[in-house]
Amino acid sequence: MLLAACAGPPPAAPTLFEDAVALAVTPDGTLWAVDAGAGVVVARRRGLEVARLGGVGTGDEAFLDPVDVDPTNGLAVFVADRAGAVLHFTEEARLARTVAVPDVDPSRPARQPAGELGREVPRARPVAVAAGPDGALYVADGARRHVLKLDAEGAVERVLGATAPGVLGDPVDLVVADDGTLYVLDAGLGGVQAFDAFGAAGEFVAVDEVGRLRALDADGGRFLVVGERGAVVSGDGGAGVVRRAGLRGGAFVNGGVALLTATGLEEVGPEELGLEGGGPVD
Repeated sequence: MLLAACAGPPPAAPTLFEDAVALAVTPDGTLWAVDAGAGVVVARRRGLEVARLGGVGTGDEAFLDPVDVDPTNGLAVFVADRAGAVLHFTEEARLARTVAVPDVDPSRPARQPAGELGREVPRARPVAVAAGPDGALYVADGARRHVLKLDAEGAVERVLGATAPGVLGDPVDLVVADDGTLYVLDAGLGGVQAFDAFGAAGEFVAVDEVGRLRALDADGGRFLVVGERGAVVSGDGGAGVVRRAGLRGGAFVNGGVALLTATGLEEVGPEELGLEGGGPVD
């Protein structure tokens, strides 16, 4: 009896993470993923792991609940920990400092000196971090649902979105442009809200088609918005939608985008943006 050849199921993508929640990239193409399941931040370049921050333990360099990373240009890496802090690592993966993020009541004066942040001070619930060109840190507080600007010393300099009803609903990710413009991805309002260098709210761009919004990246004049059901790439050349389920984050890399799931990475090349396609990234 002649049996027809039958191709088996496609090979499964490699499992790289236990429960990844955020992705960012440095100019050299290194991808930095927050693996909340393992309590680490993992850096991968050309399919190889090149750095690992954090880990299980109670030391100063351990994370309690890592949720976001901004690796800037690779010389400084900032990790937001939902327990109430931003950890600053050097390019050698050494902890440089821990910046406490205080719970700020919007009805009080915004500025709060960094020197007054002790363990007894209530902490915010950071869900995203982005470093500005002036050395400041922007932190989205998931509890108050506003954005704090901390100066280079860690003092609270400004509160964004707290005193203007409707400006922010549920900020989940942040990107700072070279000119100091802050872009806030707002899952509650369903789009991207811009703030200028002085903290004034600017243009709001609605994003639909991809479900609840999770992550934001920018590359020149292009923006990548990731939702639970796909990703939108927009810029001067138009916009495209990549349909994927279960996405956690994304970043521009190698002329295309890398998309993060709970356990792995997938790359979509420039010719495939807006189309079904792509392959696993090791």
